[in-house]
Amino acid sequence: MLSRTLSLPTRALIALAFCLATSLQAQEPTMVQPFEGSAPVGQYVAEFDQVTVLVDDGDGFERVSVEGTVRATLLTAPEEIGALQVARSFEQALEAAGFEILFSRRTQRGNDADPGFAAQRWIRDLQDINAPRDYVRAEGAASTRTALDRTYTFAEYYLSARKATETEETYFAMTFEGSRRHYLMEEVTRALMAEDNVTISALEVTSGIDAEGKAILYGVQFDVGSAVLRPSSTPSIEVIAEVLRERDGNFYVVGHTSDTGSFDLNMQLSRDRAASIVEALGRDYGIDISRLQPVGVGPVAPLATNTSEIGRELNRRVELVERLDP
Repeated sequence: MLSRTLSLPTRALIALAFCLATSLQAQEPTMVQPFEGSAPVGQYVAEFDQVTVLVDDGDGFERVSVEGTVRATLLTAPEEIGALQVARSFEQALEAAGFEILFSRRTQRGNDADPGFAAQRWIRDLQDINAPRDYVRAEGAASTRTALDRTYTFAEYYLSARKATETEETYFAMTFEGSRRHYLMEEVTRALMAEDNVTISALEVTSGIDAEGKAILYGVQFDVGSAVLRPSSTPSIEVIAEVLRERDGNFYVVGHTSDTGSFDLNMQLSRDRAASIVEALGRDYGIDISRLQPVGVGPVAPLATNTSEIGRELNRRVELVERLDP
């Protein structure tokens, strides 16, 4: 299973076919509105944070970690409403608003081979990733921590969706707990970076290696939170291949990330991205990949502070580093 991290914050507001719980409305509205008649329990708001959602990848489940503006709302559904009705209502409204449904599954008790049971286990794993937040409790509501723990632990249904425009992307997740009808709505919105806005030249790469023993390959861009190269990276990959054809020697291809999200996932993502570049150079440009060693160092060698978005973007990079022969 893969894990991915997406980045960059922004937010938007659209109207869906749900009625916002009035006692939370003054505090902070979410893009996707709660099911009509729901009672608020608590809400978490952050201009920059991370939400991990489940995505059906065809063969199983994939975790996608999304960084951006976060709005999470914990509620209790009306007594006569069940998990399936809430889920279907959300699905219909999300699709009508242009969202793509990424995951929609009712969980089941059973053995490890049961997809519904496997989904429940994966949802429970999200508790350690998404739950440790300071929720503002709604007036008169019980403990948000207890309700949140129950929602993840005894999830009866899970739904995730995505909507993208030219300028931003929103992920939404709904987790429903059946016995007490608690459900959690999580959404995170990020700005999309324009493609083709960064390029590198052979002179820049060569000069960097000659002066510092490395060149930063900012023109190489990936699908958000993954090791899949964007089509906009092609001109920069061509430049790297040109430099390697004209220059002898061996090199490390080193992936770097910011310090948001899981350390282990960042280490894996940084190495996977470096490996993707090496693979592309060998497959598409005939470069001898024995000259290239992919390395992932995650967040441990930043260029700037990770406390600002500008710094985080600088730290998410790949470098071509000169490697001395043993």
